[in-house]
Amino acid sequence: MDLDNLTLFKMAMTKMDWASQRQKVLSQNVANADTPDYKARDLKKLDFKKILEGTTPAPVKVAQTNPMHLPGTIPQQEQFNARTPYKPYEESPDQNEVTIEDQMEKVGQARADYNTAVTLMEAQLKMFKAALDKGGG
Repeated sequence: MDLDNLTLFKMAMTKMDWASQRQKVLSQNVANADTPDYKARDLKKLDFKKILEGTTPAPVKVAQTNPMHLPGTIPQQEQFNARTPYKPYEESPDQNEVTIEDQMEKVGQARADYNTAVTLMEAQLKMFKAALDKGGG
């Protein structure tokens, strides 16, 4: 069995790759905290909806087959999708946008994202092992 063909593993690996790349970018920001005119960089968030659309043969739609059923998913509200421009907590005289506290918060979030993906993969592997086990010691 090739685990790379499983959607859950692909998604977890993608999240792990993204988190490790984000760690590299954030570490560059921290390393350049005193560089004049340095602009802090970050990776775009992963959009798992797009990843899922690329892995499923056709989009799955919710169908209300009975009037007593719930209508399905709640429509997206645009107010939650709005992006606010990045404004650093502090402004330095040399126009450097890197704030160490902000970068450390992002590093912690990237680590948590990575650990979540690892935990998900471990749980999936334990389920496979339990399914393949012959039922006793």
